[in-house]
Amino acid sequence: MPVIRLSRLSHAYRPGVFALRDVELTVEQGERVALLGESGAGKSTLLRCLNGLVTPTTGTVTVLGQPVNLLGEDERRLLRRRIGMVFQEFNLIERMTVLQNVLVGRLGYVSAWKSCLRLFPSADVQLAQSCIEQVGLNGYAHTKVRNLSGGQKQRVGIARALAQQAEIILGDEPIANLDIRTSQEIMRLLRDINRRTGATIVLSLHDVDAARHFCTRIVGLRAGEVVFDGAVERCDEKVIQRIFY
Repeated sequence: MPVIRLSRLSHAYRPGVFALRDVELTVEQGERVALLGESGAGKSTLLRCLNGLVTPTTGTVTVLGQPVNLLGEDERRLLRRRIGMVFQEFNLIERMTVLQNVLVGRLGYVSAWKSCLRLFPSADVQLAQSCIEQVGLNGYAHTKVRNLSGGQKQRVGIARALAQQAEIILGDEPIANLDIRTSQEIMRLLRDINRRTGATIVLSLHDVDAARHFCTRIVGLRAGEVVFDGAVERCDEKVIQRIFY
């Protein structure tokens, strides 16, 4: 069974103005998929439909065998434990340490009162420390996030997704605010995580070269519609013109 299946997915934030229109998409376990398109093409809305933050106007969203748009909020919360999210603006708590931010990925696995007090089992702390090492931040566990560079902050966000032990990692423009070298390092890290853990990766991107080099498949969106879906080798200049121009 595919890990993601979208059927006739449409979403309008207001009547007659569609962010997505009749999207059909199937993603198999372990794929690395780039959602390419200009700003406003519907990439972020599509990602938010996948993790249940947006309920589509019409159509169905099935993720990890669950009908996301039919689930109650408690059921969506349980599903989100299995879906990591990496954000353009990092979405970290700046006053907290790297370790504390990574442990946020374990909040869905502890009781409500323990999550409020941020009391984690020793096994969770060890897991978080391991994830910090996996993203190349050895020695930074007790550093406040506000003292990190942009690339280091994005590594913390990825470590948080690893701490969730996420089966799917979604990235909403995860390299948009980074320089070229750091962008390549983050994309390489996500690719290596995919190869090592088998986690499915779906990233919204503007960077065509990064998509071609680090992903296995490209889905092109224009004005909320899929205008291309295929292997990176098929994404030639004519396809890029169709997506962006």
